[in-house]
Parts: sequence; structure tokens; C-alpha cells
Amino acid sequence: MNDLVPMRRSSSRWPKLGCLCALACVLAVAKPLLAESPLPDPAPEPLTLAQAIASALENNPELAALRQQHGIAAAGVVIARTYPFNPIWEGKIRATDGPASAGITNRVSNEHKLLLDIEVRGQGNLRREAAQAALSRTDWEIAFHETALAVRVARAFNAVLYRQEKLRLLEETIRLNEKAVEQIHALVEKARLRPVEYLTARSDLNDARTQLSPSRAALAAAWRDLRLALGSENGPSELEGKLDVTPSQWEAESLLATALERRADLHARQTAVAEADARLRLEVANRYGNPNIGPAYEYDPTRVNLIGAQISLPLPVFNTRRGEILQRQSERARAAFEVQQAELLVRHDVHAGVARLQEARTGLELYRTQVLRDAESGAAEIELLFKNAEPGLDLPHVFDFRRKLLKARDGHLDALLEMRQALADLAAAVGDPALALDTGPAIGKPAAPLPPEGRPSDGK
Repeated sequence: MNDLVPMRRSSSRWPKLGCLCALACVLAVAKPLLAESPLPDPAPEPLTLAQAIASALENNPELAALRQQHGIAAAGVVIARTYPFNPIWEGKIRATDGPASAGITNRVSNEHKLLLDIEVRGQGNLRREAAQAALSRTDWEIAFHETALAVRVARAFNAVLYRQEKLRLLEETIRLNEKAVEQIHALVEKARLRPVEYLTARSDLNDARTQLSPSRAALAAAWRDLRLALGSENGPSELEGKLDVTPSQWEAESLLATALERRADLHARQTAVAEADARLRLEVANRYGNPNIGPAYEYDPTRVNLIGAQISLPLPVFNTRRGEILQRQSERARAAFEVQQAELLVRHDVHAGVARLQEARTGLELYRTQVLRDAESGAAEIELLFKNAEPGLDLPHVFDFRRKLLKARDGHLDALLEMRQALADLAAAVGDPALALDTGPAIGKPAAPLPPEGRPSDGK
């Protein structure tokens, strides 16, 4: 017995070694196969609204082309910092000939001048001031377009969510109508319902089916608008988000103060005034021209060296640049009026945005607190009564309440979209895309409800 124990232990190693060798062979054969057939790409993650806005600001080619205006304006600053005039060298080399009495001792006379236009009225500072103002105006205009693109992406993103929910609701309506047609048809065959009930149910089903294709086309158009805003040819295939939102309330005056501080288009118009003013002062400084100054040297035919300086002064007799100055004055006046128009636009945008938001909030609260609740409770109660065999209650009444519930949900979706669009309007009016996300901090103190006419209260 003792002699058999070592033999049993040694023989048990062979199956283990055989398994290891087989596993090694399988791995050796499978390794090139795995290398030749790569693993499938993981499914793309759903895109959130914040990610969509960030992607659009980074990849939208329209915005990328507009941002090149910064380089053009920055090059204008470089041009303004560079002295606009180059020195001019003037040389005259002439053969000299004449009678002996002229005393000519140098047969080749020379005359050389090095001249430069000199700005003596501070034109350089004015030119640099105008160029810097143009750069600031360009940056503010780019910021305005970035804000507009962010709001545009938010609108398109919400439109896709809205169209998806509308399509799901329509498909649910079609399934409900199909079920109604089947059950009512069975009851008609049993002579428990009139044929007119079946015809009505089938008509409702056909009406719902005819809306399916336009609903899908509207969803495809919403996807197209979103991908176009994102600057992507294919874009995302799935979104992560919801339309439901409970926005905070803000004071109209606090929002207005924030808008006057943040609206990039208003800052661009204000900077345009400074730019036009600098160009006007530059035109006034240039109205008399610039003196032309430089050293002069002449070696005349009698071997006399003439060394000195030359100064040329333009005489503003026929042209004092009055027309150009009038043009610059008109440009500055136009820029000032554009600032007033921009401020007026900001005020109207904020007041209209607050009014629309208030109306959208009122409509949404109506659906949340009354319409949806009544429709859900009504559908539940009618089904309970139908199960309890309530006299005079038939199946078409039950399906009619179910359709009303779906219609209430459809109206709730419209109210949610209106709320989102109102938030987008307010974000554009204030110049803060965070309001479209409903993630921005509350601005100012909580506001009192708006008066019935929908305009901000003036406190009187």
C-alpha cells in the first residue's frame, strides 16, 4: 500500500500538465484570430444638454469662421502699432559741363536726401486706440454669437426631446385605438354595441395613424437642426435629459441689471462708439497733413559740400478734409444711436422674456395641478365603474376617457416645451446660457407674482 501512494501522486500530475498544454495551444491559435477581428466599438453615450452646448461651441464651423475675425482685428492692432511711413531716399547724380569761366572742377555732382513723414499731432496714439477698440468690439461680437449658438443648441435639444415624447405618445394612442377597435368589434359582433361605435373607433384609429408619418418627419427635422447646430455630420443618436423643469423666479429689475451688464451685443455697440470717436479724432488730426523732414547733402560742380536739412509742409488750402470729418462725425452719431437702440432692445427682451416665462409657468402649473390630475383620476374612476358594471356605462366611454388622458399628456408636453422655450428666450435676453439649462444661480431676490397683464410690476 505504501508503494502505491507515490505512484498515484505522480500520475495525477499528467492530467494537469495536459490541460495546461491544451490551454496554451488554444490561446496560441486564438490570439491571431482576436487580433484580426477587433472588438466592436462601445455604444456612444447619450448626450446631455451641457455636453451639446460645449460640443457646439468647439466644433461648429460657422462659429469657427466667425472667430477668425479676432485674428483680423488683432492684426489691425499690429498695423496700428507699426509706424505707417517709411523713409524715402532721394539721390541725384548728374554730369556737369560748362564754360571754363564757370570754374567747374567736379564733373559729377551728387545730391542725396533722406526724408520721412513725421506725425506731430498724436495720430499714432489715436490709431492704436481705434484698433484696440475694434478688437474689443470684435471679441464682444464673437461672444454674442457664442451665446446665441448656445441658446440655439438648447432650443434644438429641447425640440428633439419634445418630438420624441410626442412620437411615443402618438404610438401609445395608436395602440390604444387598435385595442379599442378590436374590443368594440367583438362586442358589435355579439350585438352588445351598435355598429356606429365600431365605425367611430376605426375612424379615430385612422386619424391617429395619419399623424404618425408627419410626427416622424418632424422628429427627423428636429434632429437635423440639432446636428447642424452642433456642427456634426452624424451627431448623437440618443439624448439624455428631460423637458420637465421647475424654474426659479426672478425679479425683472434684477434680470435687467444683469442683462445690461452681460449682454455682449450691448458691449459691442458701446465699444463701437469708442472706436468711432477715435477715428473721428484721428481724421481731425490728419486734416493738416504731416511735415516731411530729413537730412540733405549736395556735392556741387565746384567741389563745395552742402549739408543741411529739408522740410516740406503741406498747405491745407483747397482740402481741409471737411468731408471726411463729417463722415466720421456721422459714424460716431450712428454708433451712439445704436447703443440706445441696443439698450432699448435689452429692456424689451428682458420684460418680454419674464412675461412669457410667467405665462408658461402658469400654464404648466395648470396642467400639473388640475388638468393631468383630473384626467388621471377620471380615467381611473371610469375604469373602476366599468369593472363594477355601472349601469349605462359601456366600453367606448372607457376608451374615451383614456384618449382624454393621452390628450392631457399631449397638452402637458406642449406646456413643457413652452416653458423650455421661455427659458431659452430669457437666457438670450439676459445673455446667460445657464438660464436655458436651469442650472444658473438665482439672480436677485425672489420675485413677487407678475400682475395679471403679464408685465413686471413697477412697485407703485
